[in-house]
Amino acid sequence: MSASTGIGGLIVGMAMLAVFVMFVGTLDARLSTHLSVTEQNDPPPDVAFVDANVDLNGLVQISITTNGSGYSVGDEVLDGTNVVGTVTDVDASGGLLAVSVAMEGNRDFTSSPSLTIGTSGGSSGAVSAVLGSVVHANVTNVGSTVLALDEIWTFLDGENVEHLPDLVVAEPIGNNLYSGETMWVMWLEGSATAWERLAISVGETTVVTELV
Repeated sequence: MSASTGIGGLIVGMAMLAVFVMFVGTLDARLSTHLSVTEQNDPPPDVAFVDANVDLNGLVQISITTNGSGYSVGDEVLDGTNVVGTVTDVDASGGLLAVSVAMEGNRDFTSSPSLTIGTSGGSSGAVSAVLGSVVHANVTNVGSTVLALDEIWTFLDGENVEHLPDLVVAEPIGNNLYSGETMWVMWLEGSATAWERLAISVGETTVVTELV
């Protein structure tokens, strides 16, 4: 009798487990459908330019002319006292291998700047400035939809196209632009073209502004 009771209890328990599994599966399916519908019904992206300008003689590249030795990643490249770049890679002896352009110190130069490297241990290294068109823009997510940066494209005069992650983006830190956030974008375009308009496209939304 006790054996029959035990077997019966086991059968009932297994049946209840099967029902629970079916319930969880149904719940997951409904949740997935709900999320899919929510994403499809999200408001369209809405972005706005705060400002945008083009410098015809901006700093588009810092060229290494002499590698030197003793430098460290993070050493600053200076135009006088203004930071215009950073050492991003060195070899085993501290020789310069790569230098990036900083956003803060970039501007429309009246003449090619004479660059130096601020360092506590490096010596004999030298870098030079390469000038060309640099586009700066501040763009705000004024909508309620979270924007993935890798879904944003940029255009100059409707022809020169770049994927946003391929440009220099100072803000935000991460992969998304949340509602109310503003990103600072720098496009080291490099030619001597006096570009007139900058457009940003994400999803079904495209906004255009004149460059000053």
